[in-house]
Amino acid sequence: MMCRRLFVYAALLLLCSRVNGQSDSATKTEKTPLRLFYLGAPHSPTKAGIYSAVIPGAGQLYNRKFWKFPVVYAGLGAATYLMLDQRSKTQKLNLQFEKAYTINKDTILDANLISERDNHRRMRDFGILAMTAVYALQIIDATVDAHFFRFNIDQNLSARVHPSPSRILTVTYQFK
Repeated sequence: MMCRRLFVYAALLLLCSRVNGQSDSATKTEKTPLRLFYLGAPHSPTKAGIYSAVIPGAGQLYNRKFWKFPVVYAGLGAATYLMLDQRSKTQKLNLQFEKAYTINKDTILDANLISERDNHRRMRDFGILAMTAVYALQIIDATVDAHFFRFNIDQNLSARVHPSPSRILTVTYQFK
């Protein structure tokens, strides 16, 4: 628990702090305190991917897609809950098997209980795969979204079909 708190504090410190070394007053430039969210800064897909890999959802914040941040944590939370719930059910059944076996060495275990334990184990593995998939997809999403950060989709793109006397059909593309 203490290690997790230290990790969170260190991550927040790295994201929110600014380190200045010795600077010459002639080369001093105006900087914003949170360069991470500064719109005038060059936008890097590599940074977005690294931020997302270190802290899930940070790449989405870097890309200014604030609505995606809770979606990432909802996905990770649901997958984590599934994995932990199924793991605890598997452990309870394993303890039942262990107690039954220690009481009587010749105990024949119920096939339904073994099948139930195997199903819980499979669902636990599915939860682990789901966590991995959500984690990987949020990194990919942040990187791809950063590539299109400055992409302008507000252009008027249209196509018109005009009949032409010399040709059968003419297609005209117009970019405004």
